[in-house]
Amino acid sequence: MNYVYLVTLLMLAEYVLIGYGVSRARTRYRIKAPAVTGDPQFERWFRAQQNTVEQLIVVIPALWIAGLTLDPLWAAAVGAVFVVGRGFYVYGYVQSGGGRHYGFMVGYTAALALLSGALWGVLKSLV
Repeated sequence: MNYVYLVTLLMLAEYVLIGYGVSRARTRYRIKAPAVTGDPQFERWFRAQQNTVEQLIVVIPALWIAGLTLDPLWAAAVGAVFVVGRGFYVYGYVQSGGGRHYGFMVGYTAALALLSGALWGVLKSLV
């Protein structure tokens, strides 16, 4: 499970870095809290962060369940794909908004794989 732990920490570190990007954009474009609209560049950072937390709610439990009930190395590898896909997603979103598609699809596919693997692992454990 050590690889699952490592990938979980990478996911959380990536989220913290995205949050830092939101903070910098808030300062750069003078968006005073609690406002979440204003400059489009800030809004892209903010939406990328919000979408990431929405994905992590599914991905982290699925990663752990798949790691515990199926195969920790497989779960960690798919989780690492999610981290890379999420990085491309954020980069593409911040650059143009429309450039997020491929990164999103990589991360989304990894999330579905983890969810499916977790379900399979649980069902296998029940039988």
